[in-house]
Amino acid sequence: MWPSSEPRLQPVTGSPTFRHLRIQPTRLGVGLLVTVALLWLVGLQYQVNLAYAVAFWLLGFLAVATLLNIRQLLGLRLAIQMPSEIFAGSTAELGIVPQDSGRSRWLWLCHESDYLRQPKNAEIWQPWTVDAKEGGAFLWKVEAPLRGYLHIPVLRTASAAPFGVSLVQCAWQWTDEMVVFPQPLPHAPEVLATPDGEEDASRPPRQGGEEPAYLQAHQDGMPLHHIAWKSYAKTGQLLDKRFETPQQAVRSMVISYRDYQQGTGKDKLAGLLCHRVLEAERSSLPYILELPQRTIAPQKGQREVALTALALM
Repeated sequence: MWPSSEPRLQPVTGSPTFRHLRIQPTRLGVGLLVTVALLWLVGLQYQVNLAYAVAFWLLGFLAVATLLNIRQLLGLRLAIQMPSEIFAGSTAELGIVPQDSGRSRWLWLCHESDYLRQPKNAEIWQPWTVDAKEGGAFLWKVEAPLRGYLHIPVLRTASAAPFGVSLVQCAWQWTDEMVVFPQPLPHAPEVLATPDGEEDASRPPRQGGEEPAYLQAHQDGMPLHHIAWKSYAKTGQLLDKRFETPQQAVRSMVISYRDYQQGTGKDKLAGLLCHRVLEAERSSLPYILELPQRTIAPQKGQREVALTALALM
């Protein structure tokens, strides 16, 4: 492959057209063009009809081969499949899937940034064969070093098929984004309890005991099994059961940024809280996540909500 004098391409967001493609001859294509020119000169100089015939045949072959090469990318539509979740410091594995599998394609893919840095390095390219009937997904690995939004980089696609006389390239860009969760920082938090076993008044109480003592007004974040559903069916008012013996509020139940020293970096704090959220989810314990600007109570899909909030805090 010959690198282009102008390496940048206009990215494709849908299906590529001629203005998105860059076509250039390969060494084989240039060699055949020189051969055509020499045969033409021989036929012109010595009036050899066979030289004219071979020159025209080779020229037609080059034209057809270039058109077939252009068809490798022209009209191709690619969809991207995101992983279910990704944590900072790991590698996101994205699936590139052709939306039209009616034609076999032989492609080469690489990161646009890698190509701009070292366009002559053949090792940056990865082959991808798309079967006409079965299609076939390409596993694209993208580094996710930091938490927050991961912007999908530009993907450069090239093909020299089917005869290798020309090289056609285009660059793909997607507007999709995914959230990278913080990297969990394992640690053993201490039990949150004041001297003499008293509860910490600054934290949401959790009720315990065998029998309910009385009913109280419903508070957001209370577990569903603490709601007086029978009373709600009769009166239509949402009430919570108050038990005789309150349990201590422990850090495994109330996960708060206050548990750590003031001045802890945001990235480290997010990693510490992320570890505790994952531990609570693993043990199926109800928990409340306290962040500086919001509190996430037990709810449907709390894991994703909590980890996303930590990623964007």
